Amino acid sequence: MISKYIVTVAVSIPTLLFTPNPVFSAEQTQAQAQGDEVAAVVNGENIYKSEVEKRLNRYKGIDPSMLQDAKNEILDEMIVQLVITQFIGKEGIQVDEQLVETAVNDLQENTKKNPKTAGQPLEDILAGFGTSVEQLRREIRNSVGLKNYFGQQVNDAVLTEYFNANKAAFTGEEVKASHILIDTRNLKAKKDYAIAFDKIHKLKEQLNGGANFEELAKANSNCPSAKNGGDLGYFPRKGVMIEPFAEAAFALKVGEISEPVQTQFGFHIIKVTDRKEGKPVALEAVKEEVKESYIEDQIQDLIEKQMTAAKIEIKGVN
Repeated sequence: MISKYIVTVAVSIPTLLFTPNPVFSAEQTQAQAQGDEVAAVVNGENIYKSEVEKRLNRYKGIDPSMLQDAKNEILDEMIVQLVITQFIGKEGIQVDEQLVETAVNDLQENTKKNPKTAGQPLEDILAGFGTSVEQLRREIRNSVGLKNYFGQQVNDAVLTEYFNANKAAFTGEEVKASHILIDTRNLKAKKDYAIAFDKIHKLKEQLNGGANFEELAKANSNCPSAKNGGDLGYFPRKGVMIEPFAEAAFALKVGEISEPVQTQFGFHIIKVTDRKEGKPVALEAVKEEVKESYIEDQIQDLIEKQMTAAKIEIKGVN
C-alpha cells in the first residue's frame, strides 16, 4: 500500500480511523506503569507496543502473513501523527473547539445513516477500531490546526501559480503504473539500507538489460501488488499516491521505466503502462479544489520536513 498520507478533517469512519493520533497521555501513563515495551521514541516521547496492538482491531481477519506489515503501517502512522502534534504544540497553533465538536457530531450523524453502523454508539464503533472519541478529537484538532496554519497563506496569486504548475492534477488525467518496491520501513542498521539500495539498483540494471518488469516484480517486490506483476492500476496526479511516487510516475511516458525513487516506504522502480488524457479546465472552475490541493501539498511538505528533522528511534513491533 503506498497511499498518500494527508491529514484532513474527514466525515467517514475509515478515513479518520486510518490516521489515529497516538498521543494519549492516560494510555501512555498506564502503559508505562505496566512496564509496556516501547515501539518507538519520537523526539523523546514514547509510543508503546500496546498502543500499536490495540489499533490492530481495524485489521480483523487479516492474513497472518500480513500481520507484521500491518503493525509497521500502524507504527508509521502513529509516528507521523505524533510529529504533527509536537509541531502544533511548538507553534502554539490554536483550534476552535466548536469546529472540533461539529466535526465529531457530523461523524456521529453519518454513522446513524450508515446501515452497517446505525444504532451503534460512536464510542463503540471507534473502540472496534482500537481508538476513542477523545483520540478522534485530537486527530481533528491536528487536521484543523494545519489547515488553518497554511490557509492563511492562500491568495489568488498563490493559487494561480500553483494551478499553472499542477494542471494535470485538475484535468482528470490519470496514469496506469506498475512498480517494484524494496521495503525499508523495518530496517534498523545502515548496512541493511545499503543492501536494499544495492538491490534496487541491480534490479534497474536488469531492466536496462531487457529483463521483464512483471517477472522481476513478482520475484522481488515487497508490495502486495507483486502478485499482479506490480500493477497498481490507474491513479490521478494528486491525492492517491505519495508525492515522490506520483511525481515520478507522471513524468514518465507510456512504456518508460523510472530510476529508483525513494519514499518513506522504501525504494521503488516505476513503469507507466498507460495514460488517460484529461480535459482543459479553467482555474475558476476548480478554484476550491486547487486551494485544498495546495494546502494538502503544504501539509505534506511540512510533514516530510518535520519527519526529517525529528529524532526517531524505532524499537520495533515484532
